[in-house]
Amino acid sequence: MDRMRVMHFADRLFNQIDEPVWRIRAISHSHAVAALAALLARRRGLNVELAAICGYLHDLAAFERCSYEEHAFLGAERAVEVLRELGETDEKILACVRSAVLRHDDLDKTDGQMDEVLKDADLLDNAQMKARKDLRPVEAERLQRVYIELGIRQEL
Repeated sequence: MDRMRVMHFADRLFNQIDEPVWRIRAISHSHAVAALAALLARRRGLNVELAAICGYLHDLAAFERCSYEEHAFLGAERAVEVLRELGETDEKILACVRSAVLRHDDLDKTDGQMDEVLKDADLLDNAQMKARKDLRPVEAERLQRVYIELGIRQEL
C-alpha cells in the first residue's frame, strides 16, 4: 500500500470535518505523526511506508467523531476498513495497522515494533502541545528515551 494514497484519502475525510479546531488538528497531527513514524521506522529498520500509513490513520476515529473517547479501539477497525476500501488485501499488513492503532495510547506497555513506532511518533507530536509539567511520568520517561535514540538533547 502506498502511503500517498492513504494520505490523500485521509485528507479528504479530514477536510469534511465541520468543526475547524478538529479539522486543523486532524490534518496537522496526522501529517506530523506519519512523518515522525516514517523517520523512526527508518531508524529502526522497519517498513517506512507502513509506519507512515499507521500515522495517517491512528486518530481517524477521534477526528471523525470529534471525540477521543474509545478512539484507539474504534480507530483500529476504522483504519482496516479504510485500507480495505483502498484495495489492501494483505492480512499481515491489516493486522499490523490494526494492532498499532489499537495500542498507540498504551505508553506503559511494550508491544510489537510497529506499535512502538506509532506510540513514539504520536508522543513526539503530542508532547509539543504540552507544557513540561503537564506530561505524565510515563510520557516523560518514554519521550526521554526517544530523544536519546534520536540524539536530541532535551531536559524534561
